[in-house]
Order: sequence, then C-alpha cells, then structure tokens
Amino acid sequence: MAQTREAILGQFITPQNGPQTVAGAFPQVGGPVQNLDLLQIISQGEPGTSPTVLLNVDYAGTVHNPASSATVGTRCGQFYTRLSSGTTAQLFADAFYPNANQDQSDILQVVNPGGNAHWYLNYAGVATGS
Repeated sequence: MAQTREAILGQFITPQNGPQTVAGAFPQVGGPVQNLDLLQIISQGEPGTSPTVLLNVDYAGTVHNPASSATVGTRCGQFYTRLSSGTTAQLFADAFYPNANQDQSDILQVVNPGGNAHWYLNYAGVATGS
C-alpha cells in the first residue's frame, strides 16, 4: 500500500543536506540526546490507576507492540485507547477512530525537501520506508 495524500498528524521534512531518515526529520534540540518516541498509544486505565503505554513508535520509526523502552515525553503525542491490549491494527484503529474506518489516511509521513515520502506510518500502524 502506498502512502496517502494526507497525514493525520502531519508531514515532517528532512533537511536539505541532512540524513534522509526518520530521525533526520526530528533533530535533537540542544542539550543531551533524548531520542524521544514519535508517538505512544496508552490505555486509559481504571479509575485510580495510571495509564500504561501499550505501544510506542520510537525515534527511528520502529513500531513496538508491546511497548519497548517507552520514553518520558514524545515528539508527536500520546493517544488514548479504550483497549487494555490488542494487535497493532486494533490499537491504532481505536486510538485514531474514525480514521481507520473512513478515509484511512496515514498517521505520520516523513518527506524529503521535494515532497516525496520516504517513510510513513499508515492507519493500521504499519511503518514503511526508512
């Protein structure tokens, strides 16, 4: 499946002379290297309990389900699901409802300065490219 014309959270551009990678589109900003997750899908949790990170997309664009080495903070946000577990597709469908059932737009895209996507995260949580 090819990337879509639009992305829910946006298109992020790699620098003209920088690395054409996912990490290149999210450069570190001063201080120590943080390598924050791009996004996390978290459970709402029961009343009185704290939410749990169920899935994360790391700084390099790799999807982890179950979550692996989730960071404190993200580049693009944390998104709630009503589920306590599930497949990657189920978690994305619930967290980004109704997108998965309607237009099925990509969630994130990383594009080169010419506007061509070289990495994208689709509505089902499948990351393609580098």
